[in-house]
Amino acid sequence: MARPSAGDLGKLPLFGGLAEDALRIFAEAAVEKTVAKGGAVFHESDVARDLYVLESGALEVIKHAREGDITLWKIRTGESFGEMSLIDMQPRSAAVIATADSSVWCWSYAVFRERYIADGKCYTLLVMNIARELSRRLRRADDLLAAR
Repeated sequence: MARPSAGDLGKLPLFGGLAEDALRIFAEAAVEKTVAKGGAVFHESDVARDLYVLESGALEVIKHAREGDITLWKIRTGESFGEMSLIDMQPRSAAVIATADSSVWCWSYAVFRERYIADGKCYTLLVMNIARELSRRLRRADDLLAAR
């Protein structure tokens, strides 16, 4: 696993449209983490202060329900997750579990706050990218509910 380059990040929807200097800042701030198969990136109800991108491997978003655990989403390489915490500052709404040995890149809330202070245009674009991704997920959830 390697730290991402600015070019790597520029290809991801989360960082789409960001200037090269902003991409370099996020590349340098990325923290690399590995998660063994069966391990958790985070658990439902954990305190949430980080956003992630799956670099390699396989992850599933799992929600606890009365009937048992429900898989909400299978995260694909290059997809971001954990964004809700940056928007609503609430505990994690679901767990993210590795279904194969996996590598993720992680950014803390502080990195995004720093961009807010230093470069409002960059921060606004990031928030819009997050909003687009959350909207896509909501549409998928709507489709799944309507298909029942």
